[in-house]
Amino acid sequence: MAQAVHSFELSPNCSLTSRTAPLFYLSVVLVCLPVLVACAAIGAWPVLPLAGLELGGLALALWLSLRRGQVREYLQISDDDVLIDRAGPGLRLERRNQRSRTRVQLAPAGRRHWPSRLLVGMRGDATEIGAFLTESERRRLMRRLSELLPTGRTLD
Repeated sequence: MAQAVHSFELSPNCSLTSRTAPLFYLSVVLVCLPVLVACAAIGAWPVLPLAGLELGGLALALWLSLRRGQVREYLQISDDDVLIDRAGPGLRLERRNQRSRTRVQLAPAGRRHWPSRLLVGMRGDATEIGAFLTESERRRLMRRLSELLPTGRTLD
């Protein structure tokens, strides 16, 4: 196996960590609790189940955000091949292509104001990478990969 010449590690930009998420959630609950008790005390008890649903929805959203923040994509370009490795909770993908036949393409979005797609692979077998990147980050990565791999117009 050839030694990796270039390596890229891509990950979502998540400022909320598994350590700070419970603190954030607890602070929201502590702020809401006195308001809920006061509402229940004056007879507005139907507020309690609705608030419970909202707090449950917030907990679910935090859990999904933390889960998505654990996704990592690794791209290794060696003299002979290109390895794409994606790992995360319940997710595992590994693709290996010959470097000489691997193309990179920034495909336009299917709809207006949607982000483009950065595709790496051989004809008919392209893999999207960096879906969580901003448009400018995706374009910078495309420029860097274009220096290392041929650009292609017909990956699909």
